[in-house]
Formats: sequence, structure tokens, C-alpha cells
Amino acid sequence: MKKISVLLIAMAISFFGYSQEMNTLFSSKDSVITFGGYGAPIFRASQINGMWGVATGGKGGFTINRKFTFGGIGYGLASDYTFKGDNLLGNKNADLHLGMGAGGIFFEYTVGMKNAVHFSFPLSMMAGGILISDKKLDDFDEDIDKGVESSGVFLLEPGVNIEFNFTKFFVPTLNFGYRHVMGSSLVNLSDTDLSGFHVGLELKFGKF
Repeated sequence: MKKISVLLIAMAISFFGYSQEMNTLFSSKDSVITFGGYGAPIFRASQINGMWGVATGGKGGFTINRKFTFGGIGYGLASDYTFKGDNLLGNKNADLHLGMGAGGIFFEYTVGMKNAVHFSFPLSMMAGGILISDKKLDDFDEDIDKGVESSGVFLLEPGVNIEFNFTKFFVPTLNFGYRHVMGSSLVNLSDTDLSGFHVGLELKFGKF
């Protein structure tokens, strides 16, 4: 009986000894948590309704242990998307213009930040708005009644980044992703039409 008790105690000590050495998601090997963060302008070629155009914006995040980043993101279309559609006034072959903007939060997991070239995997969740007009949107603020239809939307954007450590404070990044749009209520375009791929450049400045 004593031998069994001694064996059980030895097993328990061994078990707890290994448990104390276990690495967790939010601690490094030496149990020191590091913090950082960055801000970045965003430039994208974005696909909507089978067409490609330009979107611009920005993002900023807070980083833990050079792996986990979370923060805010926002962007809008910078080029004119023109397509044929229904102006809801009897002309179903009218020239229409599309405007879109969105903002929300993002999460990002980085692999091998210490390497000169490495990867990260972002996921953005945003709310935004769609405006379809029969005129160009450049002077929309001066002529707010020219919209044909509009809708609020939700966006989910998974992606993959290829990152380049130019310096300790500057990391340019190639971004590839997909925009999944949900909740639109438009006559001219569906959620599927508004969803699409994008490729872009992010210029990250910060403490990495």
C-alpha cells in the first residue's frame, strides 16, 4: 500500500511539473508578455458585380506577443463603379453608379513575425452602406436626393497577408482576401453581386 501511495505522489509531482512548463497562447517561452501595435493605410483593387475598381482606407491594431492583433478597420470605394440597371422610374437600362463604405473590427494572427518574410491571417467584421445613384457620386453631399436606392450591409472578410520586414518599424504587406456581404435589400444588386475578391497593399507602421 505504501509503495502504491509513493508511486501516486511521484506521478502527481511529475504531472504538475510538466503542467507548469506548458506554453499558453498569450505567453511566450519565458512567460513574458510583449505588446505592440501598428497603423496602416489600405489600398485595394476590389471586385464588385464582376468589375474591378479601387478602394482605400485604413486600419490600426494592438498586438500581443507579435502574434495576436485586434483593432479597427474602415474603407470606401475610391473609383466610380458604373453599370446598367433599373433607376426605379421606368428605365431598366439606365447608367447607374455604385458607392460603398464600411467600418468595423479586425483580428489577425501572425506566423513567424521575426522572419524577414512571413504570413498573417486577418479576419474583418464590418457594417457598411451601399448607395446606387443615376449620377456620379462625387458631389453626393451637395445633392443628397439623387440616390436611386440604398441599403445597410454586413461584411465578413477573411484573408491572407504576405508581410515584409523592411525595418523594425515598417512592414509593407500584400493582402489577398474575399468580401462576403450579407443583409442587402437592393433591387439592382444582390449580396452575391456585392461580394468578391480583393488584392491590396497595406503599409504597416508601428512597434512590432
